[in-house]
Amino acid sequence: MTGLKTSTILGGGLLATLVLTLPTLAQEAAAPAAEAAAAVVPIIDKGDTAWMLVCTALVILMTIPGLALFYGGLVRAKNILSVLTQVFAGFAMLALLWVAYGYSLAFAGPTEGGLSAFFGDFSKFFLNGVTPDSTAATFSAGFELPELVFVIFQLTFAAITGTLIVGAIAERMKFGALMAFLAIWFTFSYIPIAHMVWSGPGLLFNLGAYDFAGGTVVHINSGIAGSGRSHRARPPRWLPQGADCAP
Repeated sequence: MTGLKTSTILGGGLLATLVLTLPTLAQEAAAPAAEAAAAVVPIIDKGDTAWMLVCTALVILMTIPGLALFYGGLVRAKNILSVLTQVFAGFAMLALLWVAYGYSLAFAGPTEGGLSAFFGDFSKFFLNGVTPDSTAATFSAGFELPELVFVIFQLTFAAITGTLIVGAIAERMKFGALMAFLAIWFTFSYIPIAHMVWSGPGLLFNLGAYDFAGGTVVHINSGIAGSGRSHRARPPRWLPQGADCAP
């Protein structure tokens, strides 16, 4: 009888100890989960930011003066200044259009529904809501960029893509006509392609298209535009009458 009471007391003690230990075990199990959740909070890496700024500067130098001098060397001496001016002015105009509405239509807007697969919206018109503290996602999980750095980086690609077209119509279009063409092309060709390929809701992005070097958005896009426009532009005056100037 005494042994039975002793067993009962020991069993009750063990049960009480287990009950009291369960909250502690639950807290210990929850701690790693909380740490894991905290570990995936995106951060801004200084090295990533610095490298993006270096790349931005390199793309600008590729256009001004790189592309301007390259195209200037392809025309007659008396038209070098004209081509330089077209490249400089095209870069400046497209940069302004990108800040005004290009970035918003390319990278802002809803993630699904409507025309989100082709266009963004005007929620970031004139960079509304883009501040020194806002961030932009990257392809690396857990790492983000300052949004202003992303804006200026994408600006350089928009500008160089448009100015690439200048080489296809050098000496064959008036300055005003070229600026008007670049503005229309930027709005209805570059922005939709950039959104579809580089933006999360974009049609081609969701079909698995990855364009890290700009082959689709920059080179194919500007190549087709330059080829099509060169067919419609007048032949240079110095060519013999009836000569074929098609690319």
